[in-house]
Amino acid sequence: MNMKVSDMYVYTPATTDITIRWKANGWIPPTEDPKFQRKWAEFRNKTAAGIEAIMNRSEEINHDQSRIQSH
Repeated sequence: MNMKVSDMYVYTPATTDITIRWKANGWIPPTEDPKFQRKWAEFRNKTAAGIEAIMNRSEEINHDQSRIQSH
């Protein structure tokens, strides 16, 4: 098989958005991939729940400490 240089290499100028070519070949950027969107939504929900739990626990500790000091 006779391959020319143009068959083996595709010149891409620096100002070209290479993701256009990648998307044309089936690549899905993580920001548009439903799998990654679900993953990070779940992470944000768990993080938010964790922060709320920490804040609630902190309020309980402060309440307990003030009750102990008042006795």
